[in-house]
Amino acid sequence: MAALLKIVLVFAGIVLLLSRKWNLGLVLLIACAAVGLLFAHPLQYVVLDALWASVDPLTLRLALVVVLIMILGELLRQTAGLKGTVQSLQALIPSGRLVIAALPALVGLLPMVGGAMFSAPMVDEVGDRLGASSGRRTFINYWFRHIWEPIFSLYPSMLLATELLDKTVLQLAAATWPITAAAVTGGLLLGLLKLPGRGDDDPPIASRAQNLRTLIDSVWPIVLVVTLPLVLRIEERVDLILGLVLTIALTMAVKRVPLGNLGAILRKRIPWHTVVVIFSALIFRRVLEQSGAVDAVSGALTELNLPVPLVAFAVPFISGLLTGLMAAAYSVGFPVVLPLIVTGGGAVPPAWTAWLVAGGFIGVMSSPLHLCLALTRVYFKAEWKSVYRFIVPSAALVVAVAGVVLLLS
Repeated sequence: MAALLKIVLVFAGIVLLLSRKWNLGLVLLIACAAVGLLFAHPLQYVVLDALWASVDPLTLRLALVVVLIMILGELLRQTAGLKGTVQSLQALIPSGRLVIAALPALVGLLPMVGGAMFSAPMVDEVGDRLGASSGRRTFINYWFRHIWEPIFSLYPSMLLATELLDKTVLQLAAATWPITAAAVTGGLLLGLLKLPGRGDDDPPIASRAQNLRTLIDSVWPIVLVVTLPLVLRIEERVDLILGLVLTIALTMAVKRVPLGNLGAILRKRIPWHTVVVIFSALIFRRVLEQSGAVDAVSGALTELNLPVPLVAFAVPFISGLLTGLMAAAYSVGFPVVLPLIVTGGGAVPPAWTAWLVAGGFIGVMSSPLHLCLALTRVYFKAEWKSVYRFIVPSAALVVAVAGVVLLLS
């Protein structure tokens, strides 16, 4: 029980500092020192753990992938790739219901800082035509923006989950696809069902070919970066890096982006604090493991005789709910509960993988501290109550589906 109280104290400190707008990477490093102090893990060992985790090839590879993803996202922003995608989509699809959901979903295919605010004006425009309430617009823009997060390899949170759960990208996606399927279903049923099926008149026939060319021209880098790793088949953890490098090079060549722009992007446009979070999250995991905190806390949870599925879901859920950050939900939650599920370093079964990811995902998606939710709600001038009446049942559907998957395993 003492170990449980200690980890709760560390967790409370993390939440307190995050609520004061401290950077998650710095907070996790402070948490490492706190874990060392509370679990009698000398500071010099904490420093060694940090060094070993920082030079671990897995950490370096993950950080490189995140930087490459952000470079590609910035290139598409500069070349108006995403803007062309959504504009052509609006012209090609006459159904207002499909368009209003597809806009944030398409933007969500490429994680980017402020992505929810990128799609918000377009969702607002279509929402005007369909007579959607501010709460419904907020939900659609926010929810569909994140439906890919449990399965899509370009999300840093998914890449972090692969390392924490010791799975490849394909293994994780194969386990978590029911979460995305349930999220899409919930969004369609609750967000779109009562909207009219059509918005403006169909675009002129003469413009369809041009719009289709615009769509293909703007979306091909995203399609390429997703398909290349499947084609290369060298080694999955290398394939994604090669796919990103080739896509960035080809995008710059086709879009005629000067090579000097790449240096400017690295200096001015990359949010390096995101990369720091990756290092800090994996350092925090190593300190938790090496200090004996994970085993001690897992033992304390076992002594409480709580159902393992409840604990396995609740810890990442609460981590996500109180921080609004997927990296925190995974990096704080997973190491604590994994010893309850597998022993001796065994593989996490697919159904348990889906259950753990669902806990973190729904915790973050339900959190008022989630930046995308907070910004989108302010943009649409929606009341919290009007937004949560859509979020809560959609989240419940995701939890129910993940629960069924676990029961049937």
